[in-house]
Amino acid sequence: MKVAVLANLKEDAPISPDDPPGRWDDLDDKVTVDMILDSLQSIGHQAKYFPAGLESVENIEKYNPDLCFNSGEGHYGASREAQMPAILDSLRIPYTCGGVLGMSLSHNKHIAKRIFRCFGLPTANFVVLRDPTELKEIKLIYPLFVKPAYEGSSIGINENALVRNREELEKQVQWVWENVHAYILVEEYIEGREFTISILGNEVLPIVEIISPTGFYSNEQKEDLESEVYRVCPAHLPVEKTEEFQALALKAKQALELEDVCRMDMRMDSAGNPYILEVNPIPLMHPDPEQASLVYAARAAGYSYKDIIRKIVDSAIERWNLKN
Repeated sequence: MKVAVLANLKEDAPISPDDPPGRWDDLDDKVTVDMILDSLQSIGHQAKYFPAGLESVENIEKYNPDLCFNSGEGHYGASREAQMPAILDSLRIPYTCGGVLGMSLSHNKHIAKRIFRCFGLPTANFVVLRDPTELKEIKLIYPLFVKPAYEGSSIGINENALVRNREELEKQVQWVWENVHAYILVEEYIEGREFTISILGNEVLPIVEIISPTGFYSNEQKEDLESEVYRVCPAHLPVEKTEEFQALALKAKQALELEDVCRMDMRMDSAGNPYILEVNPIPLMHPDPEQASLVYAARAAGYSYKDIIRKIVDSAIERWNLKN
């Protein structure tokens, strides 16, 4: 099968002096794309890389792939992860991962939370601010957590994201607005343990627990390999609690109409109740398991990197009814 690998590399990011801290952290490193290409070729596919964007449309059409392995994050817009699926739908080329709707719902965290509520899935109480002037007397219970309503890789989340009073709230909302200039999500902070749960096809992988000295995962911690944050997989949970969290992750994937691969970030309060924080429809696939929770969880399940790629492709082949 001929596969086009689509991604946006960090080295090609349209960097600007006005970019907020970590603006391009969710883009791929070249080592990730190279590993995807090598894995595809090792399992018998022909594979070639193309930048994920309009500039590649003509070249993708000439290559005439049977399938696109989509890892494109996009550069601009509240639904930038949906841009490549929209292009591929127009070209009538099958691709991995979620479609336009699934990508749009997931990337806009406040919309995803509303979908969870519609499906009866647990998520923290929240409000969305279009700008700081909308910050009036809110009916949420402190402590609160402040972050951009759409972004990935903890962009717009610093060490002050957790606020415990009105003064801290106003200061943090202003900081997010000045640095990211996007809708702001303010939600009740769930005191407790944090987990991330990856799904390959319809297989839920072992749960990863993220342990941070601050109680949450900031952009600085995510990008600093020397930070005190560490992961444990499989997470130390009773069997029934593990199954509960995995079932909830699968329901969230289905509610957002995601496909082939995704990762759910969740928390558990002191009473053991689960809450969905957000969903990543294109999880980080850096080959180093210390950086990528998906790869770490897959390794715990006994899968190699090549197995991950095979399972994503096989899921897409079945979904699009393609001939391998």
